[in-house]
Amino acid sequence: MATIHFLNVLEGDCNIIQHDSGRVTVMDVSNAYNDEDTAEEKAVKASKEREEMRNRTFVPSDKKNYHQKKDPDNPIDYLKNKLKVNDIFRFIISHPDMDHLDGIKDLFDEFEITNTWDTDNDKYIDLTGFFAGYNKEDWKFYTNLRAGKVTTTKRLTYFSKTNNLYFNEDDITILCPTAELVKLGNETEDYNDSSYAILFTPPKKNGGKWKILLAGDTHNDSWDYILKNHKSDVSNVDILFAPHHGRDSSRNYDFLDTLKPKVTLFGNASSEHLAYKKYPETRITNNQAGYVILDIALDQIEIFVKNFEFAKDFRLNPKRNWTAPTYNSVHKAYLLGQLNA
Repeated sequence: MATIHFLNVLEGDCNIIQHDSGRVTVMDVSNAYNDEDTAEEKAVKASKEREEMRNRTFVPSDKKNYHQKKDPDNPIDYLKNKLKVNDIFRFIISHPDMDHLDGIKDLFDEFEITNTWDTDNDKYIDLTGFFAGYNKEDWKFYTNLRAGKVTTTKRLTYFSKTNNLYFNEDDITILCPTAELVKLGNETEDYNDSSYAILFTPPKKNGGKWKILLAGDTHNDSWDYILKNHKSDVSNVDILFAPHHGRDSSRNYDFLDTLKPKVTLFGNASSEHLAYKKYPETRITNNQAGYVILDIALDQIEIFVKNFEFAKDFRLNPKRNWTAPTYNSVHKAYLLGQLNA
């Protein structure tokens, strides 16, 4: 059955889906690098901004700091050495922010990537100015890809309600963007609402489907569209990859009244910026858990995490009082819990 890997990539995003079809989807990339560092890459790794990313947690006083930001995942290493992946069937660029493109050039150098999903955004970055701890070569590579100059992959721009055989075989529904949302993002220079949002619906027993929603950086206009056009699809989801890393970004949270996620996964933004109290109780962040793995079967989704201490504290919490976490040698991770069909 399918497996999803939610990687701990500093303050960016990278999600990997291993489909039942044998195909691999990667949505966004961050903290990715190969073994050959250019002078620019060495400077980025050693930069004050990168060090600040590793240390910037601001964990609230009532929460424990598990320090997982100090040990981030490298998606290239994870794909090659942990998952033994050699090629990527689809790489989805949710939107053109650098925390979703960090290491894209090395990713394309190391893997055969058949299809790349992108948007026809017009974002511009002045490379002569301050670049906030990211590699300028990645932005140059991305703009060449966006312009159709990278010929090793097939660049595709899809919209909500687009469908084809591969989507059906891989249980993918595109919720966003629309052409109108991409146009609006270009006009306002706010590209979050031109982000891809993907609903992954692998089968569960008795003919049902799990609902796992990867929300990219979607903002209010995207959710207005989704709730108007896909409300039944996104009602009562099992697992939500929170939009915009789970940040409290001056947004409307009414969409959660429809989604009602059983589990919410937050990325690695500073804890002071995460909207913990806006989401239902079962929330997992990369800074707590390290990487998170969803092992999906017909009758259950098992949730594994890298960090033993977090898994232990979660399971032995008096409100649960479960047994101590067990180690899974395949996933190299500890069982946190499971959702049952």
